[in-house]
Amino acid sequence: MGTVYPILISIPHSGDTVPPEVADMVNVTKRDIFYDGDAFTREIYDFGENVDAVIETPSARAIVDVNRASDDRPPENPDGVVKTVTTDGTQIYREGMFPDDALIEKLLQRYYFPYHERLGNLLENRSIKLALDCHSMLERSPAANVRPGEPRPLICLSNRGNKHGLPVRRREPVTCPPEWIGALAESFRHVFAGEGEVAMNDPFAGGYISRYHYERSEIPWIQIEINRKLYLNKMYFDSERLRVDQRIIQELRERIFDAIVQFLTVL
Repeated sequence: MGTVYPILISIPHSGDTVPPEVADMVNVTKRDIFYDGDAFTREIYDFGENVDAVIETPSARAIVDVNRASDDRPPENPDGVVKTVTTDGTQIYREGMFPDDALIEKLLQRYYFPYHERLGNLLENRSIKLALDCHSMLERSPAANVRPGEPRPLICLSNRGNKHGLPVRRREPVTCPPEWIGALAESFRHVFAGEGEVAMNDPFAGGYISRYHYERSEIPWIQIEINRKLYLNKMYFDSERLRVDQRIIQELRERIFDAIVQFLTVL
């Protein structure tokens, strides 16, 4: 076995499973689940035994979103820990069948809190020096976004700061030093030279996972978002089964890991 790097990989939106508790209530199809989640991130960020820990969840983001606070719910936020609509506005549940409070609590106890408990245990019991919350993003902002249709960068790194990784007034402290996120951005720019912009904290400034677990452990967190155009240009559905060129996935995984390793060597 080669070098094992002291990092934790969190992949919160890779799941495509509808929990049995709500299977008869949902209105969404396999395609809806696919486009609402971070398809293939389980494979893209699976660095195996080269990192200290990898954690992901099988549950679909559309049903239980572990990257939200447990009390972040509809109707105040339709895109909360449980959701009423997908990113493209599709109703998730059949008319009149949105889960009641008791069912929501059951979903959270079975699929939400265990994810965060496992994260907390890994951060406490391993010699982890950095945690990465790993995602993918649509090529353009969805219609429901404040900037609908706007092209997104090739890669977005986030630490809840500004475009330079520095703290933003009125927002909580950044989840990693500005120098760290800046160095990782430069590493990605080197590996993906000429392919697109590597941005910091725009359009995503970092989610609940990185903020919450940084506050608890003080281990640095960086959120990574890769543009899906990097790997979904060869994707198609065949009889409701999703297929993708695995060579593209493998190459992308290797390039992302190369960028992370280059960054780690200069820390």
